[in-house]
Amino acid sequence: MSYSEGAAHVRDSLPEDRRALLERGLRKLADDPRPGISVPISKDENTRSLALTRGIAIEYVISEGLLIVLVVRVVDLSRVLLENVE
Repeated sequence: MSYSEGAAHVRDSLPEDRRALLERGLRKLADDPRPGISVPISKDENTRSLALTRGIAIEYVISEGLLIVLVVRVVDLSRVLLENVE
């Protein structure tokens, strides 16, 4: 597994428990890099987006057997603009 510089920076800034959750999710993703809940964001379907947890989403590329994490987004769900919008 490889990280872009920006994704590695976000990963390294996470608290230990969130980082462990990220790593666990990525290990699971490495076993199946195209799960049904991932969304292709390129025409060749190798660049994808996925919510690993309720507060961590990634964008990644599958290339020659590598899973390359491009973006890690961390959302603090305790601080949202709108609550329980239906």
